[in-house]
Amino acid sequence: MVRQPMGQEMNMRMRSPGSGFAPRHGGHPMAPPMQQQTQHPPPPISTSHQQPILPPPQQQQPGMGPPPIAHHSSRQTPISPSQQPHTPRYYPPGPGGQLPPNNQLPQPHNMGQRQGGPVPAHGMSSQRPSPTKSPQMSVSSRPLARLKSKLQRQIPVFGVWLTIPSPVTARILAAQGFDWACIDMEHTPTNPSLMAEMVAAVAGSGTCAPIVRVPSHAPEWFKWALDAGAHGIIVPMVNTVEELRNVERLCRYPPAGKRSMGAFFAPNAFGLRGPRAMNDYVDNISDDILIIPQIESVEGVRNLPSMLKGGGIDAVFVGPYDLNASVRSTQDMQIQEVMAHLERVTKENDIPIGIYASSGAAASSRLRDGYTFLVAASDIECLSSSASDNLDRAKSALRQYR
Repeated sequence: MVRQPMGQEMNMRMRSPGSGFAPRHGGHPMAPPMQQQTQHPPPPISTSHQQPILPPPQQQQPGMGPPPIAHHSSRQTPISPSQQPHTPRYYPPGPGGQLPPNNQLPQPHNMGQRQGGPVPAHGMSSQRPSPTKSPQMSVSSRPLARLKSKLQRQIPVFGVWLTIPSPVTARILAAQGFDWACIDMEHTPTNPSLMAEMVAAVAGSGTCAPIVRVPSHAPEWFKWALDAGAHGIIVPMVNTVEELRNVERLCRYPPAGKRSMGAFFAPNAFGLRGPRAMNDYVDNISDDILIIPQIESVEGVRNLPSMLKGGGIDAVFVGPYDLNASVRSTQDMQIQEVMAHLERVTKENDIPIGIYASSGAAASSRLRDGYTFLVAASDIECLSSSASDNLDRAKSALRQYR
């Protein structure tokens, strides 16, 4: 092929009809011409193996309405409410308002959030019924439900005392099978931030109820502990009826009390999720928070019968060390007489009584005396005794080297 001179080639391209001269690379006239692609007609569509997009229309029976529309989708076919399995939201009250035993508790589920499953069909409501004010407890708060049920039935419950300000030790000990764990803020350097982390660590076990002993009767300590998700409050040095009534008001929302609204983290400790989590907590959980006054003075012992007449508490906790010091200062009574008086008064009023025990053996001894809310271990004791015991066992092999 004989190549034409450049000028003649461009003139031929521009003069030739249908040449479609379209400069490339920014419209440069020296760019080579674009090659035209030959358009081929589309191949004929074979319908021998093609599936219909919609199923063939059904024949309408005389006197019947229009046939239902068949939906071909990966979504599951909606189930009518009558066909869905029923899961109760709250514990059914047992005899005397008690909760059912552990093996009859329903499976927990998230409250305040739409449950998973098929999307309701057209005309079927997907709105959950709004919770009503009920003394029954949420199925999501299983550790608190078990603990409260056992206390009401005077079944012994065993706890661990947490004095080390560490969520790690709290998480480890809460997973050992204790019914409750008390985060002590009275005689430890645990600040509100660490306390909140320890409450979450204990609640995360799913079996152990976090309880907080506040350091004083100041309202701020109650707010921090309850808003963190504490299942119960132990209050030290409760000596009079007025002090006990003030404690009860600090633990309850209006109109029963004066607790401030702001429990943004508390629902998480009870497995509550979704936009209605805080409402569910206020409506169905907050009134079941355990209130446990600590009696550790001669004045508190003398006023205890009057305190118990008003009700509103879940147990009485004895502080043996401060009580013993208070009894010694009076010099007109013996600690054995005081302890016997406490045990008799709580038994007459059908109120569970608890005490701090330094070891499992001490807790077993107190159990025989009628105590049902018992400290079976402490983190410091577990750590020190286990370390000392293992060291002694290791050193026992050194005899052959002496």
